[in-house]
Amino acid sequence: MKHLFFSLKMRERVMALAALAVGAFLWSTGAWARTRGGWDNWQALEAEAKIQSSWMAKEKEIRDAATAAVQGLDAGHGFDEAHLVAEAVAAAKEAGLTANTEAPKTQKAGRFAVHSLQMSCRRADMASVVKFYENISERAPYVAISQLTLQSERGTTGTVTATLRLDALELISPPTSAPAK
Repeated sequence: MKHLFFSLKMRERVMALAALAVGAFLWSTGAWARTRGGWDNWQALEAEAKIQSSWMAKEKEIRDAATAAVQGLDAGHGFDEAHLVAEAVAAAKEAGLTANTEAPKTQKAGRFAVHSLQMSCRRADMASVVKFYENISERAPYVAISQLTLQSERGTTGTVTATLRLDALELISPPTSAPAK
C-alpha cells in the first residue's frame, strides 16, 4: 500500500489524503451521532425506570384505593354489552334523539370489564343533548360519557351532530372456589 501511495504523483497523493480525511470526518460524525443517540436512549430509560420505581413503591396505596373504590360498586349492577346498548338507546329516546350505534367493544382486566359504545346523533338540538347527558348521569358510576364531540349542522340552524363514546363498567364477580375437603 505504501509503495502504491508513493508511486502516485504529488497532486494524486494530496487528493487521496483529502478523500481519506473527508471519509474519516464523515465516519466520526456518524459515530458521534450514534453515540449521542445511545446516550439519549439510556437517559430516557433511566427516567422511565425512576417513574416505574415510584409506581411500584406506591403499589400498596394503589391496591388499597382500588379495593376501597370496588367496595362502593355492586357486582351485577354494572352494564354488560347488551345492557349498555339498551340503556344508551333508551336514554337517547327519552331525550328525543335518534341514535346510530356501532358494536360495543370490551376490555377486561382482573375483576373489571369496561364496555365502550360509539354513538352518533344527527340533527340534534342542544336541549336534547343536555337531556341525554342528564339521563346518562343518573346511571353513574356504571355508565359515563368518555368522549363527546359536537359539530354544527350545515344549513340547519340550532342543530348539531353529537358523536360520543359511552363507557360502562362491569364488576365481574370473583370465581367461587370449591369448598376445601
